[in-house]
Amino acid sequence: MKDTPPEVNDLIFATMMRKTPEQRLLMGFDMMATAREMVWSAIGISGTEQERRRLFFQRFHGEESPFEL
Repeated sequence: MKDTPPEVNDLIFATMMRKTPEQRLLMGFDMMATAREMVWSAIGISGTEQERRRLFFQRFHGEESPFEL
């Protein structure tokens, strides 16, 4: 789906490219931390720690964990 006009995409891209690689990496880390917080908050506090971790992995990665959590 492309719902953003090309000139807006170009502006966003140019703005991001003016940032240093370190700034872009830190932005990515912040977005990942926010996504993790959102997934954890949606899971709630019911269930065992192991059940919650399994649910988190499934929601965050879109598949079952290959590891025993």
